[in-house]
Amino acid sequence: MFGRNKKPKVKEPSPREILMNRIVGEVEQLAPGQSLIYKLPEFYWSGFAAFLIVELNPSHPERGRKYIMSTDKIADGKPAGEKIRVRDTNKPRDYADWVAQRNGERFS
Repeated sequence: MFGRNKKPKVKEPSPREILMNRIVGEVEQLAPGQSLIYKLPEFYWSGFAAFLIVELNPSHPERGRKYIMSTDKIADGKPAGEKIRVRDTNKPRDYADWVAQRNGERFS
């Protein structure tokens, strides 16, 4: 009778969820010696940094967590080479959340 033919609603992922899933995939594909760099909006440049960087921890699994998250200042539109270690994590989703919250864009 009433409502019988209703199909269950499929929840569409939000743009933020799509971005986070893409970043998680990129982080999981990192090879030793590689890093991912995301440029932050100018709003953050005077604060903690202009770039967010993730790298594999070279001493993992013997010591430490798998990923190292750092920030860096800007010099001539590029990272200045003054990385400041922010945190270590085993979960790529932590890094994806940082980037998504701060509207970071992939920097190559």
